[in-house]
Amino acid sequence: MLARQLSEEEYYDLPQEEQRVIRRKIVRRHAQNNPKRKKALIVFLTATLLYGAVLLMSSVLHSEVYELGNIQSEARTLEKANETLRVENAKMKSHIRIRDIAVKQLGMTVPQETYFAVEQKKQ
Repeated sequence: MLARQLSEEEYYDLPQEEQRVIRRKIVRRHAQNNPKRKKALIVFLTATLLYGAVLLMSSVLHSEVYELGNIQSEARTLEKANETLRVENAKMKSHIRIRDIAVKQLGMTVPQETYFAVEQKKQ
């Protein structure tokens, strides 16, 4: 039926169901061939893709920031532990502590006189 164009009289002489079918086909054909509709669809798809890309980049950025915060927190914790270990190490190296352990636990005595041996050079 759509191969030829119907006049108004022929169209209105058709039953209502056939008129609806013809209207649907005409609307579809106009919608498919409408250049403004195609441009609008392209703009919509482009905007949707850009929005999706922005959302993806935003989520990646937020996850990176979250991970960076965790790493900085862990670094601060390790620096505090390192400082504590430095203080303990300094206490362990203390000469007074070593002398006290030698005297009290090992029964050693502190010499009253100190002698130094010096090698004389031959001339």
